Amino acid sequence: MIATQSLSANHATAATAVIDARDVPTQRMHDAGRFPLVRLRRRAAQPGYAFAWGAEMQRLLALKTPFVIVSEYCADETADDTQLRAAWLRSHRDALGLFCRGFIVIEPRIEARASTREIVRGVCDGSGVRIVVVSSMRVAGELAPVLLKHSASDLAKSRSTSEPRLQMP
Repeated sequence: MIATQSLSANHATAATAVIDARDVPTQRMHDAGRFPLVRLRRRAAQPGYAFAWGAEMQRLLALKTPFVIVSEYCADETADDTQLRAAWLRSHRDALGLFCRGFIVIEPRIEARASTREIVRGVCDGSGVRIVVVSSMRVAGELAPVLLKHSASDLAKSRSTSEPRLQMP
């Protein structure tokens, strides 16, 4: 069982919710076995997957519990899937801001990390979700609890500062 902070629908105060990973619905693309760390199964993301991805994201948001998405970077995503996912992220900005504490993208090649970061930022632009590109699943696993402990208001404050942010290796 994992205890996390969540916001009630009627109040802006934090309340503790306990979600057992077994309570998270089994999904084809998203592995929530370590919820609130949710891993996107890249092999399940075949061309044309964006609509199913959106439905699965909707089910994660319906849990009303903070979570982090971890995914390996995939340069093969079709333009249609990229555009549909970007539109979905923008249209669900409010719910994502409340419950999705970040997208952690794994790019093991150091020379590709900066360009990957820019591509992922372009897709997620307007979604209000924090994006971090890291080198490995180990680093992603260490970063996820840090992102989860921050409330949505903490993340909004950090985005409004003009100071540069550190990027994880």
